[in-house]
Parts: sequence; structure tokens; C-alpha cells
Amino acid sequence: MKKFYSLSLLLVAGLSFGQTFDSFTGTGTLSTNGWTTHSGTADQLVILETTSDNGNSLSYTGFPASSGNRIAIASGQNEDVNKPLAEAATSVVYYSALVKVQNTEGLHDNAAVSGDYFLSVTETVGSSGVSGLYGRVYIKKGAGDNTVNFGILNSGGGSATPTYINVEYLVNTTYLIVVKHTLENNTASMWVNPALGQAEFAADVTNNTGTQSAAETIMGFAIRQGGTTTTGTGNIEIDEIRVSTAWEDVTPAATNSLNQNNIAGLKVYPNPLTGNVLNITSDNNADKTVAVYDVLGKQVLTAQVINGTVNVSALTSGVYIVKVTEEGKTATKKLVVK
Repeated sequence: MKKFYSLSLLLVAGLSFGQTFDSFTGTGTLSTNGWTTHSGTADQLVILETTSDNGNSLSYTGFPASSGNRIAIASGQNEDVNKPLAEAATSVVYYSALVKVQNTEGLHDNAAVSGDYFLSVTETVGSSGVSGLYGRVYIKKGAGDNTVNFGILNSGGGSATPTYINVEYLVNTTYLIVVKHTLENNTASMWVNPALGQAEFAADVTNNTGTQSAAETIMGFAIRQGGTTTTGTGNIEIDEIRVSTAWEDVTPAATNSLNQNNIAGLKVYPNPLTGNVLNITSDNNADKTVAVYDVLGKQVLTAQVINGTVNVSALTSGVYIVKVTEEGKTATKKLVVK
């Protein structure tokens, strides 16, 4: 069953937990499946029942298995929809979504400062007057052919400009996008393809350029279409939306990956890395193997750890996931190479 994980208040012993919604399990339009049109032409957004990564769903390696269906926004369409959360967030809100950009048609050129946004959380919900769009995910064409850039903006107001990750992501590839919005200081952060099942770590980018007043509460989630065929939000498939007050709820590892982070005392350093030698140590100091993956999930290096070090001179500047295996236990760490 497809799940939309919503917020709950910290009700018991300071713990957060979510209520599940059936977002993309039905058929037909989003407006007949729990979402409300608040702008544009109604009934443009529909649930897709065609074959995709996993059945009719998008999927991402290491993430809990998807089921049900997915949706897509389309170049030139303008319907915007929202859905209320079970409880309002008053401090911090996280959300994640699987995203696959079908092509670069309908997107702003790379030279554009802003691009356009297609996901956010909202201060209000309903069929009209939806306001306070926070934690906005932006997109524009990348400099290379068939690539895109993802960015984040905290809110509107003033001369707000999104902050983009300096990575070109391939079209027709599924990515996991994670957003954090902190209400008190009106700041948004974003990760693309973060390591799963781990404690929160430094974001890929953070933004607070929007001068709109900080929200007192976050009440809903919105999907937005830019509405033009040349400078809008383009053609993007979206799936597995999760919203919570806790990082771990939106970045869970699949059940068969839950043993990935139990190497006692594991250290991977320096990080960021500026040289050619990566140090990898643990409490057991047993034999280890290492696999390194780029942001597209492609394995770019595999090696044995020798005397606590690995030669990574083959890696170019960028963001990687380092998978360490020791005595049958596996852990993953994010690595930034300068």
C-alpha cells in the first residue's frame, strides 16, 4: 500500500510518530484521492498506472520498497494541489520524495538564477488562499545535456533566490530528495540521495534568503506545476512522499538494510577529503572492505582497507557514499571530496 506519512505532535515521551495516508493507491485525479486543487485548472494531476521502476512505482536502492502507483507533473500544466497533515508542525518539519525528471523540456535554462519550484510544505490548506509555501524544491536545466540541477528556497519575499546543489543529475533517473524546514529561523535545507538509516548529518545546501515571515505552523504539503512550456517545472514523476517531525522517519532504510549501521566505533575521515588517502577505523579494527558510490548510485571504487587507510586518488571532486563491511556488518557514510 502506498503511504503518505504525515506529521504528529510529540505526544508520548517526546517521541514523534506518523499517521499513514493512502496517497497514490487509487486511480484517477489527485483531487478525488485526498488532495485539494487550490490553483490552476482542476483535474490535470492524475495517478499513473503505467509500469515504472517497481511495478507502477518509483524506487530507490536501500529505501523501503514502493508499491501502488505514482504521479507526474507536466510541462504547460498549472494545477496546484495540497493535502493537510494530521497535526500541525510548530518547530521543525522534514519531508522526502522520490523524484524522476523525465526530460529537460519545459525547464528554465541553466543560466536562469531561480528556475521554478514543484514541492513545498504549506502554512495553510484548502481550495483557495493557500499561503506560506516553505521549504520549496527548485529545478532547472543543468549545464550538460539531459541533466538538471536541484535547489532549495526557504520561503518567498524580498529578492529570494534558491540555493542549488553543484551537481548535475541525470534525467530518467530516480533520486531521493529530503528537505528540512526550521520554523523558528525560517531556514530550509536539502539533501539529495542521503545515506539511509543514519542520524541526520550536514545538508548538501541550506537557504534563508526569503524574507517572508516565519511560519507559526505548517499545516499541509503542496505539489506545484509551473504552468509554462519553456520556463516552468517541466515533466517530473513523484512518488513515496513522507512528512514528519523526525529525520529518521523520512530517511528509513529498507528492512534488509537495518544492519547496515552497527560497526562499533566506525570512523571515516577526513571528511571533507582534500588528499588521496581516506582513513577508516573501528573499535574491532578487523579486516574491512570498502565500496564507494557516486550520487547516481554507480559504484566507482572497491578496495580493501590496509592499515586503516584506502587510496581514493581515483575520486574526483563531489559527493559520494562509502559502504564499509566488517565481519558481516555493513555501514554507510557520506563523503565529500574537495
